[in-house]
Amino acid sequence: MAASTDTPKIFISYSWKPAINKQKTIELAQRLSNDGIHVIIDEWDLSEGQDKYLFMEQMVNNIDIKRVLLICNQDYSEKANKKKGGVGIESLIISDDIYSKAEQTKFIPVIFEKDNEDKAFVPTFVKTRIYIDLSSEDIFEDEYEKLLRNIFDKPASKRPPIGTPPPYIESDDEVFLATAHKVKSIKNGLINDKKNTILLIQDYYDSFIASLPSFAADESNMTPQNFDDIILKKINDLSALKDDFLNFLETYLNYSIDIDVDRLHSFFERLLDFLFNNENLDYPSNSIGYLKCDSFKFFYYELFLSITALLIEKERFKELGFILHTPFVVHQIKHNYTQQYIFTAFKNDVSTLNEHRNRKLNMNRISVTADTIKQRATGRIKWDQLQQADAILYYISLLITIPTTYNYELWYPETTCYRLQSISIMKKAISKRFFDKLRPIFHITKKEELVEQVDKIVANNGDNLHRFNYSIPTIKFGLNIDELCKFA
Repeated sequence: MAASTDTPKIFISYSWKPAINKQKTIELAQRLSNDGIHVIIDEWDLSEGQDKYLFMEQMVNNIDIKRVLLICNQDYSEKANKKKGGVGIESLIISDDIYSKAEQTKFIPVIFEKDNEDKAFVPTFVKTRIYIDLSSEDIFEDEYEKLLRNIFDKPASKRPPIGTPPPYIESDDEVFLATAHKVKSIKNGLINDKKNTILLIQDYYDSFIASLPSFAADESNMTPQNFDDIILKKINDLSALKDDFLNFLETYLNYSIDIDVDRLHSFFERLLDFLFNNENLDYPSNSIGYLKCDSFKFFYYELFLSITALLIEKERFKELGFILHTPFVVHQIKHNYTQQYIFTAFKNDVSTLNEHRNRKLNMNRISVTADTIKQRATGRIKWDQLQQADAILYYISLLITIPTTYNYELWYPETTCYRLQSISIMKKAISKRFFDKLRPIFHITKKEELVEQVDKIVANNGDNLHRFNYSIPTIKFGLNIDELCKFA
C-alpha cells in the first residue's frame, strides 16, 4: 500500500556485520512498515551505481525524514567511534554538523546488543541520548511500542490539559493497560515450551486484577444529573481491558493443549473478591454513590459472556465445565463471613443503564445493558456468540442443584431481549460424538441424566422467564432434548 502524506518517513542506519544484525534490522524495518511507517534503508532504497555516502548525507539532511534510527551493536559502535566505513561516514555527518542543528528528537539510538556486563553498545556521539532497547525478547514489545509512539508523536504519558472539561465529558484519550504486550511473551513461551511460561501467565492474571482500581468511577464527580454518563464512560474504558483478556485467553488456548484451569478459576474468584471487598467500591452514604459499582457489574457480565463464547467456539468444554461447576469462595471482609458462589455471581443488574439512563433519555428499552453489549459486539466475539453463551448459561443455572451453603441466583440472559431461535451447539449435539464432548458443561455422564433434569424443571415450571422480556426457547427446546444423540 502506498504511503499517505501523513505517513512518517524514517531512515535506518546500521552495520551489515554480523549477518544476524543485518537480518534483525531488515525484520525491524518490515515490522515498522507494516505498522504504517515509510522506512528508508539501503537494502531497499540504494541501487547499484548510486553514491552511498551521498545517499546517507541526503537521508540525514532531508527534512522529510522524521526520525533516523541508529541500530547500535558492537560493530556499529566501534566503527562509529573509529570513523571507519559507511557507519563512520554517517557518524561524521551526524556529529559534525547535522547533530548540532537538527531537532533533538530526530536521532534515536536503538540497542540491538549489550556487552557481558549488560551495558549497551552505543557510539560516543549519542551516548547521552535516551535509547530504545530492543536487545531482549523480555522487553522487546514494550520498547517497540515506545519506538512507535515516538515516531508517531503519541507518547504513552501526556501532560494533562489545564482548564478543560472532565475526561468523562469530552476525553478521547487512549486507555493504557498494565497487561499490554504481555501476551507476546506468553505466546513465545508457549510456542517454545519455556518452563517459566506459567509464571508469565500468573503475572498476567495479577496485573489484570491490579489494574482494576484505576477504572473505578470517582464518586466525588458524580451528581444525579451526570452519574450515568460517568458510568458509561467507565464501561467504555473497560472494553479495552476485556479485549486484552480475550486476546490473552485465545493465545493460551491456541498454543496450549492443556491450560491450568485451576489458575483461571482462581482468577475469577479474585474478580469477585475485588467487587465485594475493594474499599473504593464500598457503598457511600449518598443516594447515588452505590451505583459506581455498575461499571464493573456490566464489565463482569460482558467479560464472562465473552469468555464463555470463546471457550464454546474452541470446544474447550472441560475447562468451561470446571468454571461453571466449581464454586468460588469469597470472604467478605466488611461483613466478616465467607460465602460460596457459582458463576451467576458475575451476572448482576446494571440499574444505572436499565433504570436511570433508560428513564432519563426516555428510551423505553427492555434492557439498555443488552443494547450496549450489542452495539459493542464488533470485535473478536460476535453478537450471535454472546447471545448463544447467554442462553446456555441461563439453562445451566436452571440445571444446577445448589446446596444451602451457596449464594445463588439465576443467570438472567439479558441479551435475549433480542430474539434467539436456537442454540447452535445443541443442534450439533444430535451427534452422540459431539454430545459426549459437550457433557462437561452440564456436569453429567450420560444423556439420560440431562433428560431427567430437564423433565423435572419442566414439571415444576422452573423455566418461568417472562418470554416478553426474554425471547428465548424454553429449556427443553433450547437444549434440543428430543434430538440429542440421534446419530452416532
